Amino acid sequence: MKKTLLLSGIAFAALAIAAPVSAADMPNRGPVYKAAPAPLFNWTGFYVGGHGGYGWADDANLSPKGWFGGGQVGYNWQYAPNWVFGLEADIAASDISQTNGVAPLVSSKVNYFGTARARLGYTVDRVMVYGTGGLAWAHNRVNDGLVQADGTQVGWTGGAGIEYAFAPNWSTKLEWLYADYGNKTYGLTAPTRVDLTDNSVKLGLNYRFGGPVYSRY
Repeated sequence: MKKTLLLSGIAFAALAIAAPVSAADMPNRGPVYKAAPAPLFNWTGFYVGGHGGYGWADDANLSPKGWFGGGQVGYNWQYAPNWVFGLEADIAASDISQTNGVAPLVSSKVNYFGTARARLGYTVDRVMVYGTGGLAWAHNRVNDGLVQADGTQVGWTGGAGIEYAFAPNWSTKLEWLYADYGNKTYGLTAPTRVDLTDNSVKLGLNYRFGGPVYSRY
């Protein structure tokens, strides 16, 4: 019995000595840290830019078409990790026009037009897709071969686009808009009602003020 107790005591002492030695031999890994998430681009800020594109219209009598170019100004608020709300106004000079080519030479031309719109976008870092809509207006000039008349028509617009921030302060966008400018009666040789609508596709370039803004969300 004494021999058994003695052997048990020796074994217990050996284990007590070996445990800290084994622990000392293990490599010290220290605290483990996870890498911080990469900062995401934030679209908040005031911006100005320019654009150019092509439009095709319908005034119920003719189908004017042509190029246009102008500028825009706006502001974006990124209010959630992936959502952006913005306001934008633009104006463009244009050569969206058509002449019927036979006597009398009836013609129609949109000299310039503009919009004031809200935008709602969904972002994936530097890429934003968005829908947009609001007020639209156009200055139209019509001619019935004898009398020319000018007028401004006001209506609504809606469309969609995609914008890419290729640098901290710069972005480019591709946008399509449909506009319905309503109707207006022009004082030609005979009073003529014009219902004007158009489609436009534009490529734009924006500069955002305030320097780069990033967030981790």
